[in-house]
Amino acid sequence: MPTGRLIRVQNYRSDPTAIIYVVAEANGTAAIDVLKKALAHVGGEYEDLGRVNDSLIDAMNLKAGQFGRLT
Repeated sequence: MPTGRLIRVQNYRSDPTAIIYVVAEANGTAAIDVLKKALAHVGGEYEDLGRVNDSLIDAMNLKAGQFGRLT
């Protein structure tokens, strides 16, 4: 079972249009790197919000290095 991170991608602090992703990567910095490479969100801020439960990774059917959008 992979562990994962909750990552918020936003244009600025308190951005109401921020998007939350679950990344199947245990390390916060590595999870942000996965998203930066995949999304190429120019000028955005990436914030590691913390760990997610393994059951969420399983429910989203994510494998190591994959991600899914929550919002």
